[in-house]
Amino acid sequence: MADRHTQSRRGYLKAVGVASAIGLTGLSGCVDRLTGSGGSGPINFGSILPITGDLSDFGSGMQKGVNLAVEDMNDAGGPLGRTVEHSGKDSETDAQKAKNKYETLVSENEIVGFVGAASSGVSVPLAKTIASDQVMQVSPASTSPVLKNLGFGDPDDTKYFARTAPNDSQQGIIMGMAMNEFVNAKSAAFLHVNNAYGEGLAKKAQENFNGETLQLVPYSSKTSDYTSTLDKLFKGNPDAVGFVGYPESGRSILQTWKGGGYGGNWVLSEGLNSTEFFGKIPDIVNGMYVSSPDPESTKGADKFKKAFGGEPKVFSPHSYDAAFLMGLAIHKAGEASGTAIAQNIQSISRPDGETVTVGEFDKAKKALDEDKAINYAGASSPVDLNKNLEPLNRFAILQVENNATVKSVKTVPRSFFEGKV
Repeated sequence: MADRHTQSRRGYLKAVGVASAIGLTGLSGCVDRLTGSGGSGPINFGSILPITGDLSDFGSGMQKGVNLAVEDMNDAGGPLGRTVEHSGKDSETDAQKAKNKYETLVSENEIVGFVGAASSGVSVPLAKTIASDQVMQVSPASTSPVLKNLGFGDPDDTKYFARTAPNDSQQGIIMGMAMNEFVNAKSAAFLHVNNAYGEGLAKKAQENFNGETLQLVPYSSKTSDYTSTLDKLFKGNPDAVGFVGYPESGRSILQTWKGGGYGGNWVLSEGLNSTEFFGKIPDIVNGMYVSSPDPESTKGADKFKKAFGGEPKVFSPHSYDAAFLMGLAIHKAGEASGTAIAQNIQSISRPDGETVTVGEFDKAKKALDEDKAINYAGASSPVDLNKNLEPLNRFAILQVENNATVKSVKTVPRSFFEGKV
């Protein structure tokens, strides 16, 4: 929870701006300008995505998804008839650098919400700040179970953190299932990047593995030699390895594994599900299993693929949905603020309203203006946000083939996870 007695950066900026501007333009106009809640000026959105760093394989596609959403909203006249202005920042897949850029977006760009971050290790520290700043964060890729309980404001318990990617409690079930049913492992070890995403998912996968867990081994993505890490991981000769990591460091780890002759069958996390990653080490990853969301196809998925100009990169549809949902929430609320987004984003994603999808911002605005409920079914999935502002997804167990593509070997429906997450 946020401390209600702590003044936020946004609150400080409001106070200073109002005090200096009363004699010039009047109180009302100044507050409207600073908060973005009234008037006809632009609505300021941000994004904090991994254009560089360990998740750079995904960053450009995610940024393109946000850009397409902003373009679609503005082509339809924007939320409340106002233009969305988007300021994009590179997280560099680094928590401290992302935090610095977030503070710039709040203090200089006066954002009401942002899309990001990608990794949970970057999103978690941001999510601890947003409620006091009254800024809405919608992550397209952060999946740590920890985030389910972050981003709450005080005293009304409004949740300022949402995500369009599923909670890793789902993926942990799938990783365990792959080890149990496809590898038929009796023993396993888990290797995870040393952050909230890695630790959280590895522990969930361990809970769902039926055999003996020999060890959980963290690693730093900044390490250049992973030999000692792998020596520790393979102590006791595990039948299977659950690997929660990112492509850049993952490539080095798997090359070291192959050269060292360690053995074992690998089950990879969704964060490693990259065609570019597989294509760089096709002989090494051939035959490995991958856990991945496999959401039900929507009309929006096809429309997004066409707008994207080819097969979308992982998490780029989720990024589109994150921005689009924020715009719809603002229009429903009749106010452009982080609190307005937080309090309305779930209601415009539920299946009891008129269905709207990718590129249909004008249709959605018209329905909302007529006081009708809407259900945004997105580019990434049906995006039915629950009370924790996160979706349940259908999942799949994939297997990497010798041409660096993947095939699905098992699909697990959304209904399977109800009551388990």
